[in-house]
Amino acid sequence: MSVMLEFRKVSKVYYLRRGFLAPKKPFYALRNIDLAVHENEVLGILGESGCGKSTLARLALGLETPEEGEVLLEGINFSALSEKERRKLRRKIQIVFQDPYASLNPRKKIYDLLAEPLIIHQLVPKKDLRARVGAMLTKVGLREEDMERYPHQFSGGQRQRIAIARALILSPRVLVLDEPTSALDVSVQAQILELLREFKEKSKLTYVFISHDLPLVLFLSNRVAVMYLGRVVEISPAESFMARPHHPYTKMLLESVPEPDPYKRKLPKVKGEPPDPTLEFSGCPFFPRCEKALSSCEKEVPGLREISKGHLVACHSL
Repeated sequence: MSVMLEFRKVSKVYYLRRGFLAPKKPFYALRNIDLAVHENEVLGILGESGCGKSTLARLALGLETPEEGEVLLEGINFSALSEKERRKLRRKIQIVFQDPYASLNPRKKIYDLLAEPLIIHQLVPKKDLRARVGAMLTKVGLREEDMERYPHQFSGGQRQRIAIARALILSPRVLVLDEPTSALDVSVQAQILELLREFKEKSKLTYVFISHDLPLVLFLSNRVAVMYLGRVVEISPAESFMARPHHPYTKMLLESVPEPDPYKRKLPKVKGEPPDPTLEFSGCPFFPRCEKALSSCEKEVPGLREISKGHLVACHSL
């Protein structure tokens, strides 16, 4: 199975100033990420807020450049391309953002929002634009005449369908889904996920599905990568993720899933809060909170190692 999107030893640092006269401090959003997304798979990226999921999405799209490492789309490094070549390559990877209310320009009609990518990339003759936009709207469950309306005239679920239509109208190979249902009602979430699954099967798309919602990730994904403080700590096939989690942080996430019967609920056996990401540390980022921590965990960052077929964990104590 060929690799569509790959991160090789990728690190990303931002510089923040806490106070008007304070010096800037480095914020380590991603640290030494090695990750491959294969053709026609759904890779779920799971983790709490601030772990680096959205930064990973921006790097995948070539919107930002890593301080270290390479991001490859079909084997091509975004950073090594000219702006013209980068724009051409970017057709192959598109994104659906979290908030459909913020991702659509309220001043433009739906026709303009969907026709704009086609015009920029010069993919469709001007006379065929309306037919292409109308056909795309029909595919996502809307009507052709909706192209003459504005975003504020649609519900949240309909807006997200429009956002999906805009992403798919360029016929990309990879679609990055950055928490695409978190701003929607539960019933609408199910409709959007079913729509995404339908498009994947029909168009043989590759998805990177970013979320902090474990049930949604497991519903859509073939593999799951768990991130903590800018690092990937576990990669597992989705079907065995619940049965055989190994990293202590993954186990904490599973124990945090709401239990219908409160008497059966297990409290997470962890302590403390995530460390300050602006601080440098030499060992495992989960060390201060881990019950299974060894002396080596404080001094050495564990690398991902395979413990069973397709299941990789970054932990010294296993």
